[in-house]
Amino acid sequence: MKPIRISHPQIYAFQDFTGPGAGEIEDGKVRSWLSEPSEVPGLVACLGTFAEEICFNQIVLEKHPEHPGAFPDNFRFEISHDGQIWEPILRESDFRHEGKQVMTWNFPLITARYIKFLFIRDNKQEDGYVSAFGGFKVMVSGIVDIQVSGELDRLWVKENLVDQRNDYGWSSPLRSRQEEEFIRLDLGSVNRVSEIRLLSRAGEDPLFPEGFHISYSEDNISWHHLMEESGFLAEPGQWYRWRFLPLNIRYIQITIFESPRTREGKYLSQIIELELFASADPVEKQDRTLPAEPIPHASVLRSGIVRLALDGEARDGVVVQGSDRRLRDATADFKGIVELASDGEDREGVVVQGSDRRLRPASEDLAGIVRLARNGEERALHAVQANDDRLKFANTERAGLVELADDGEDRAGVVVQGSDSRLKYATEKESGIVRLAPSGSSKPSEAVQGNDPRLRDATTETRGIMRFARAGEAEPETAVQGSDPRLRLSTEEAPGIVELASDGESRKGVAVQGSDSRLKSATAEDAGIVKLAPEGAVLSGHVVQSSDPRLSDARKPLPHSHDYAPLEHDYSSHTGTIRIESEMGESYGSISPPPVGHAPIQGVNKSEGAGLTGRSEGDGIIGYGDKTGLMGLSRSGEGVRGAGGSGPGGRFISESFYSLIAGGHDDRGLPVSDLGLWVRGLSRFSGTIFAGKSGGELQAPVAAFFSIRQNEVLASGDLLVATEEEGVLARCSQRGSQKIVGVIVDKAALVLNPPVDYLPEHHNRSGLQKPEGMELVAFFGLVRLRVSAEGGRIAPGDFLVSSFQPGCCEKAKEKDAPLSIVAKSLGHHEKGEGVVPALLTIR
Repeated sequence: MKPIRISHPQIYAFQDFTGPGAGEIEDGKVRSWLSEPSEVPGLVACLGTFAEEICFNQIVLEKHPEHPGAFPDNFRFEISHDGQIWEPILRESDFRHEGKQVMTWNFPLITARYIKFLFIRDNKQEDGYVSAFGGFKVMVSGIVDIQVSGELDRLWVKENLVDQRNDYGWSSPLRSRQEEEFIRLDLGSVNRVSEIRLLSRAGEDPLFPEGFHISYSEDNISWHHLMEESGFLAEPGQWYRWRFLPLNIRYIQITIFESPRTREGKYLSQIIELELFASADPVEKQDRTLPAEPIPHASVLRSGIVRLALDGEARDGVVVQGSDRRLRDATADFKGIVELASDGEDREGVVVQGSDRRLRPASEDLAGIVRLARNGEERALHAVQANDDRLKFANTERAGLVELADDGEDRAGVVVQGSDSRLKYATEKESGIVRLAPSGSSKPSEAVQGNDPRLRDATTETRGIMRFARAGEAEPETAVQGSDPRLRLSTEEAPGIVELASDGESRKGVAVQGSDSRLKSATAEDAGIVKLAPEGAVLSGHVVQSSDPRLSDARKPLPHSHDYAPLEHDYSSHTGTIRIESEMGESYGSISPPPVGHAPIQGVNKSEGAGLTGRSEGDGIIGYGDKTGLMGLSRSGEGVRGAGGSGPGGRFISESFYSLIAGGHDDRGLPVSDLGLWVRGLSRFSGTIFAGKSGGELQAPVAAFFSIRQNEVLASGDLLVATEEEGVLARCSQRGSQKIVGVIVDKAALVLNPPVDYLPEHHNRSGLQKPEGMELVAFFGLVRLRVSAEGGRIAPGDFLVSSFQPGCCEKAKEKDAPLSIVAKSLGHHEKGEGVVPALLTIR
C-alpha cells in the first residue's frame, strides 16, 4: 500500500455497520447507536465494514444526544483484514467520561477493512440494561496543532497551510533584517512519515524560503536533523517534495534561516500549502521473504532496542545509563541517588545524615531531635522531662498532674479521691452517692431500695406499685386484671363489657346486635327499623315511601256537579274514542321505568303480561314523534323485540338516510357499549360493504389473532415471521425473509376467527380485552408499516422486503426474490427508521 496523506483530516464512510440495536446511519456515517435492552448486563459487538482496506490513526466517539449517561465504561476496539482474525488495538476499563462530549484516541497509522467496537451493556434503565453512543468516526487525524514564529496579517495565517486553497497560505512577518522563522507541526501520534511536500505562491515573485532545514522528534524533547536546503530557488505555483526512508515522527519543524528579499528590501517567506505522507505500521506489511533489517545500536539520539537517557534525564521511555551522575555516591556537595543535607540543613529534597547535630541527645541547653524543657517550664516546642514536678504523684497539699480534693471538698479544678466519703456505700442513715429511702418513704432526694414493698408483685390482697381488683370489683385505685369477666366476649347469656340483646329485645341496658332483624332493610311486607306503607295505604305506624303516588299527584279536586259512573263498572260500557291531550314530561334519557308524569297514558302491569297492547288488521301500534317514533327501554332484557311468522322479524327503511344504525353514540346521553352489531346465522348483503372509519387514516386491513413467542417486545407496524413452533409468530430480523406472515396492527376492517371469549356472549361493560400472549396480525390490505432507510430512500410505489433491523422493512433490490416482497410503499421515507402507509402483498 502506497503512502497516504496524513496532514489533512479524512473521515472514512462505512459500507455497512451492524450490531444488536438501532442507530441513525446516513451516507455511511454513524450518527448514533442504542443497543437493544437486556434483562442482564452483557457483551455487545458492533461491526463496521469499509469498501476496501483503509489507513487511519484516529478514532472519535461522541455521546448519544438522548442517552449521554449510557456511554459504556468498559470497551475495546479490534481490527481485521479478512473479518475472521481479529487484533485488539485499544482497550478502556472503568473509563471516566463525565464532562466529556467527544472522546478521541490517536495512535500510529494502521490498515484494516473491518473494525469492531465491543462494549459492556451495563446501564440500567426502565426497559433493562442498555448502552449507547453518538457519532462514531474512523479517520486520519491530520495535523492537530500548528505553531509558527509569527504571521504577516489576518489573511496570511498558519491555518491556511492545510486548507487546500491556493490563494492564501502562511507568511512570516515583514522584517527589516534576516531573522530565523519556524513552522512546528504536531501529528497527534507517532507515524512513519516518508515524504514532505510544499507549494510555492503563484505570483511573479513566489517569496519561497531560500534557506531552510527540516528536523523531527517523537516526543518534542529530542530533535533530529532530517535535511537542509540552501540557496533554493522556487518557481511560482509549483509543488516540491522531499522523500526519505520512513521515520517515526510526531513533531516536524521547518526552520527558515534565509528568507527572500522584497523589492522594498524587506525579508519575507511565504508557503501556500503543506502536505505530509506516511505509510502504515511495518508490522502489518512486513515482507517475510526479505531478511529483517539489523537493529541499530541505541544512543541518546537514536533508538535501538531502547533509547538511552541523557545524563540526568528523567523522561518516560528512556533507559538510565551506568555512567549517569544520579548513580554515583552522594555527598553534601554532589547529588547521587539522593542529595545529603549539610549539618542542620532543613531544605526540601535532601536526606539528613547520621552525623547531623539534630540527631544527638537533647538537653535543656542544646536541642537534639527535641528540646528538653526545664522543671515546670511551659514553652512551646519543648518536651517535658520525666523528672518534672508536674509528673510526680499528687496529694491534697501538692498538685501533680492533677490536684486531689479533700474528703467532701467540692472545689472546682480538683479531683475526687477514691477514699472520699461521698463514694462509700449508702444506707438509710448515712449518705453515699445517694441517700437510701426507708421502706414506704416518699421523701425527696432519697432513692427507693429494691426491697421496698412498693416494688413487689401486686395481688388482689397486697398492694405493690398498685393493687389488682377482684373479679367484678369496682373500687377506686385498683387495676382491672386480664382475667376479669368484664373483659371477656359478650353473648346473649353471659355479659362481657356489655350485655348483648336477643333479636328484637328492647330491655334496658342491653346492646342491639348487628344481626338484629330491626336493623335489616325495610319493605312493605317485612319491617326493618321502620315499617313501609304500600302505595296509597293509610296505616298507623307505617312510613310513606318516596315512590308513593300521593307524593307526586298534584290534581285539584273537582266539584261533584257531573254524573259519575258506579265505582265498579265494566270498561266496555264506554263508547266512542279516547283522546287525551296534555303538555307534560321532557325528552327521556334513562334506562328505567318512566315516571308517572312523563306521558298522558301509562299502563302498569305488575305481572308478566304487557303494559299496553294494540291489535289491528293493519298496524297494531303506531308511534309518531319528531325525535323518535317508537322507543323501547329495558334494564336487563331487549329494548325492542320483533318476531314474525313467515315474514321478517323487523324491517327498517329510511327516506334519505341509513335504514339501520347500530352502536356508536346517542344524543340523549344514554350509556353506549363499544359493541355494535351481532348477526347470528347466515347473512346476505346485496349491496357494497364499506369497512373502516370514514375519513380516518389509511389503514383498513384484513387480520387475525396469532400467538406470539414469549419475551418478544413488539409494537404496531412490526413485521412477523413463522417460527419452528406451530402457530407461533416472532419478530423478523432477517433480510429478504420468505416466511413473512403479516404485520402487527392496532385495529382492522375485518378480523377473522377471533379467539375464544374475545367477543362477549353476555352483558359486559369492560370492553374488548386483547388476549394474553396474542397480537392482531394483518395479512392483507392497507397498513402502517415500520421501515428502515438502510436499503435506500423509499418512495411511493417501491417494493419492500424485510430488513436486518428487527421488525422493519427496507427498499427491495433487483436481485431480491419475488416471494420475499411483502408490501408496496404508499409513502416517503429518507433516513433512519420510521413508519409509512403500505399495501400488503404477502404471497
